[in-house]
Amino acid sequence: MVSIIPQYDLAAKNILSERSVAAYLLKGTVPEFKNVGLKEIAEKCIEGDIQISKVPVNPGKTNAVKKPKKIKGLKNEAGDVTEGWITFDIIFHAITPESGERIRLIINIETQKTFSESTLKYILMKRALFYGSRLISSQKETEFSGSDYSEVKKVYTIWICMESPTDKSVINHYRMTEHHLVGKYKEQQANYDLLNIVMVYLAQRPVRNRMLSMLQLIFQETTKSAEEKSEILRKKFDIEVTAELEEELRTMCNLSEGIYERGAENKTIEIIKNLWEKGMDV
Repeated sequence: MVSIIPQYDLAAKNILSERSVAAYLLKGTVPEFKNVGLKEIAEKCIEGDIQISKVPVNPGKTNAVKKPKKIKGLKNEAGDVTEGWITFDIIFHAITPESGERIRLIINIETQKTFSESTLKYILMKRALFYGSRLISSQKETEFSGSDYSEVKKVYTIWICMESPTDKSVINHYRMTEHHLVGKYKEQQANYDLLNIVMVYLAQRPVRNRMLSMLQLIFQETTKSAEEKSEILRKKFDIEVTAELEEELRTMCNLSEGIYERGAENKTIEIIKNLWEKGMDV
């Protein structure tokens, strides 16, 4: 049972890195893609290879890694200084037409089981801010060299949390804004609006939002098989379900059963422990 979570996690990352699925995320969370068609996003706007758990987050490591032509495998997501380092779940470049220009963005997608500070032992929002900051600072000597800071690219770090702080699904967008404290001078927004955090919290309640509905189907629907999910993705969401995507869905469906069973076992143990502490015998 120990290996269930890493396998489930990898399957989730592989599904989100499918271009047709990533296109939904971009259209649903990144304003630059609001009026761009899903097919155009998938085929023309996602640039190069989507990298999964290959680019380190740690300072001094992020821009030291050369981008491979193909995804070759999975690095440790976390480890000590001898084992490895923390890596971004999914990272890629995207280009979008805006005002007649092609604007290049850096997109990071992260999956998270919970936002609970007591469980994580840290505040998830602060981790997201750190990741966004690393996406900015690590551009030196990769996106630009020397002191050519005009070439700093806009970044989005998108976090998909499998639970919500409310009984509804939520999407929050955090970005830098300008406030005039003394006098009034307007800087061009494109010069400071560079760091963006998007938090997506999934709840069980049905939603009208197509992106959220798609994510609920993939990650929270437990009564449907991988084949049924694949059919819905094709017909309802116009997603090209490749053999690889269907296999990842099958992996997640199989593993989710084991995760559910383990959760039920843990709950039973917790109940027995509470009764024991209250003085009840076996």
